[in-house]
Amino acid sequence: MKAPIERKTPYETFTFYLLALSTLLLDQFAKFGIVAALALGHSRPLIDGFLHLTYVRNFGAAFSLFWGHAAPLSLVAAGIALAVVVYQHRCKPQAPLMVCSLGLLLGGALGNFVDRLVFGYVRDMIDLRWQGANVWPIFNVADMAVMAGVALMLLHTHLASREALRSAD
Repeated sequence: MKAPIERKTPYETFTFYLLALSTLLLDQFAKFGIVAALALGHSRPLIDGFLHLTYVRNFGAAFSLFWGHAAPLSLVAAGIALAVVVYQHRCKPQAPLMVCSLGLLLGGALGNFVDRLVFGYVRDMIDLRWQGANVWPIFNVADMAVMAGVALMLLHTHLASREALRSAD
């Protein structure tokens, strides 16, 4: 006799898509706001000497890697988004941390994909500084969502492996 198939709850699917859509909308809203508020290359301090809004165009990937390759980067972003959706739907029900992780990854990937598709570049604006000097590449909400999604995935993996070790004892 076959084991019963575990089904995802509507809550899990709803949470996944709601988080992805919320992330996408927040990212696009922030990008629209920065374009409306600042000229390209201009900056405005939020916390003087630490956090500035600086409008730049990123024609590359994270940290401006692969500069000028918008088409391949768009394909990679679309592939990641598709892989996340397929993984979410095909895998057994996920822990809440993993659902949030995947929702953030999808929303972040789509946020930068939309920019590359529409503009051919990604609009970045969050500028971390120390004593007036830029200390990190300028990034956006979609980038933060992808990083948070990866961090949650690593945390989930760590907690799951600890739980597996505990139950093995």
